[in-house]
Amino acid sequence: MKKFDVIIIGAGHNGLVAACVLSKKGKKVLVIEKNEKLGGLANYVEYLSDISQEVLKELNITVEKNISDNFVSALSEDLNHTVLKINGSKNVQFLQTSASESDQKSFIKLVNKYDLFAKTLRSFMFKKPPRVKSGTRSDIWQLFSMGFKVRLLGKKNMRELLRVIGLNIADDLEDNIENNTLKGLISNEAVIGTNLGARSPGSILNLLYNQATNNSLFRINKFNKNSFLNSIEDICKKNNVEFQTNKKVEKINISNESVNSVLLNTGEQIETSAIISNSDPKTTYMELVGASNLDTDFIRRTNNYRTRGTVAKVNIEFKNDIKIKNLESKYLSGKFVYAPNIKYIEHAFNANKYNKLTSNPCLEFYINKNKISANVYFIPYLKKSSHDKKQILKNVKLILDKFIEENQILSSLIETPNDIENKYNISGGHWSHGDMEIDQLLMMRPFYGSSQYSTPINGLYLCSAGTHPGGGITGINGVNAAKQLLKDKGNG
Repeated sequence: MKKFDVIIIGAGHNGLVAACVLSKKGKKVLVIEKNEKLGGLANYVEYLSDISQEVLKELNITVEKNISDNFVSALSEDLNHTVLKINGSKNVQFLQTSASESDQKSFIKLVNKYDLFAKTLRSFMFKKPPRVKSGTRSDIWQLFSMGFKVRLLGKKNMRELLRVIGLNIADDLEDNIENNTLKGLISNEAVIGTNLGARSPGSILNLLYNQATNNSLFRINKFNKNSFLNSIEDICKKNNVEFQTNKKVEKINISNESVNSVLLNTGEQIETSAIISNSDPKTTYMELVGASNLDTDFIRRTNNYRTRGTVAKVNIEFKNDIKIKNLESKYLSGKFVYAPNIKYIEHAFNANKYNKLTSNPCLEFYINKNKISANVYFIPYLKKSSHDKKQILKNVKLILDKFIEENQILSSLIETPNDIENKYNISGGHWSHGDMEIDQLLMMRPFYGSSQYSTPINGLYLCSAGTHPGGGITGINGVNAAKQLLKDKGNG
């Protein structure tokens, strides 16, 4: 039987980053991946908004940056589209819009307000979350530091943060902006990838959290994804990390409450004293560890962890290069959003609540010559049935036909949350491995008894987006999990 110091389950970007950190410390590491291609859900994204400086420093890598302009276009059925040029987190410039000058100023003021609050969250976003009742000096200091940084906002801004953090995004937008397109644009950033509507409490918190993680409200194209994945894969190969692809871990074997090996779908067993799971927490505990190795209360918390995905990935290839009506071709390199107003988003969300397929979904997409790559929501994960993909494509095409000059579809590929679950073994097909809501964030992510990357099973750790700080392609989850393992093993 083969033996490794550490086995990492899943070659998503966090698993690869963890392998880099551990192998640099001389650990003999094996990474097991269900699919042929490495990278996991990172293969779905077109770009990287931000990579933690802690990760870049830890791995000693540089990642190719995007030097082109970043545009965000909010499409309007009257073809009076709004186009923004984004330079950094605060520098937002209107290039084309039907919004009044007053609304433009209010919009930029709101963006700046959210940026200020997000920076406060960002100051502790990439650190291991503290345990509230641990009593340790490091946790007490971190809790104090978090409170102090909020206090540094000043009395007025601190009160405003505490006022809005539990509110819904619709109320804040309607208090400040009249233009529906602008309200829909920001609402899109607050609800995409969640089980929240624009009028759901906590949607502002989700907006701020995503902005803090991505260092941009609009998740703009700042880094080359392939450059990042190739760099960490090269480090793994240089440090003799072994990869086994097209193999699935069926079970984590446990004795005396400690891991000792993994069982593969091939029947092979591989021995180890430490495992980092890049699978989501629910899959790790309920499928790989098994309920027989967990206490009743922990099983309840695991089952109550919310992981229902709501975003489908739709790729469409057209016969000719794509042109958007009433939009200059130089803006085609940016992000496009179709979420025309708050009411439209809410109607799509209402269908999602009842596990129904909305006929009017929201879209966020990118254009590459004759191809479109779109995130379509709300497309709910279904437990005992499947979606009509022809109907999804029809609904998307009806929207695109309003804006794209006549063109013929050559091919399409639709991956619903159910497909994502099957392909990557992610419970519910949730792109953040679990809802990013107030009871599943920070020191409560994924849930009580499983925070700070360690688990109740000795030698088992978590590093997926189901751990702090959540989703986004940052790599910090992998770094923190690897460091926690090294610390527990006396190598930190």
